Amino acid sequence: MKAGTPYKYKFLNDMKTMTTETITVANTNNTNALPEFGRWRDVERLFGIKRGTLYNLVAEGKIKSVSMRRKGNIHGCRLFHLASVSQYLNGLMSEQGNHPAS
Repeated sequence: MKAGTPYKYKFLNDMKTMTTETITVANTNNTNALPEFGRWRDVERLFGIKRGTLYNLVAEGKIKSVSMRRKGNIHGCRLFHLASVSQYLNGLMSEQGNHPAS
């Protein structure tokens, strides 16, 4: 679809028209940037830390996480602070005499 071409979509049985415009995103040249938060599967995929170990690290206060749920709900979504996981692993490397590549 060409930029600026109107298209229609159905929203609550109401037809609305929107136009699309091309936007330019600045090139940050940082391909290693992590999102700020992720679910446990993201942590496992990025760092190789299994779910049980991850929750133990949270309980020990070694990494940060937050439970996101609506008031009154029993279930929610736990998000892990990915920078704290990275800092924890870099700290382990320093303790063991290995230094992370900067």
